[in-house]
Amino acid sequence: MSNEETIINEAPTLDGLVQVIRVGQCPSVSGRSTLTYQLGRLGDDGEHYVRIHDNTGRGMFARDWVSAEAIRAVLEGDAPLTSSAFRPLYEGRSINTGGFLMAALRDLGVIGLDAENNRLHVRNPDVPLESVFAPSLDAHAKVRRRGGK
Repeated sequence: MSNEETIINEAPTLDGLVQVIRVGQCPSVSGRSTLTYQLGRLGDDGEHYVRIHDNTGRGMFARDWVSAEAIRAVLEGDAPLTSSAFRPLYEGRSINTGGFLMAALRDLGVIGLDAENNRLHVRNPDVPLESVFAPSLDAHAKVRRRGGK
């Protein structure tokens, strides 16, 4: 395959098209690194996206934007909420990214640890995914840290 064919067959990127509306930091699920995640919007009234932007650890990850709709499908699916449930969102990318996304969703309050099994997460019915994109939370340069720091 030539380089030209490779470029044609690559998935389109959303870099430069998605406006960052919120930035946050949280520990990874293992607690060994700090992740920076971004929430974004495509256009003024467009679809919402999430991506992992940085990692203080050495773990590889994909910086791809993932649509809130795709995340919602995982959250509402029948599969247990583990990092494996989020891997299909990053098909062909680093397997770490699903776990990193899960850590960001936990930091945002969308999911939390299962009270009966600390290897599983559950949806938080009090924090729907859509709520984390609320206009009152828009803060391009604001970084939310654990504990209100």
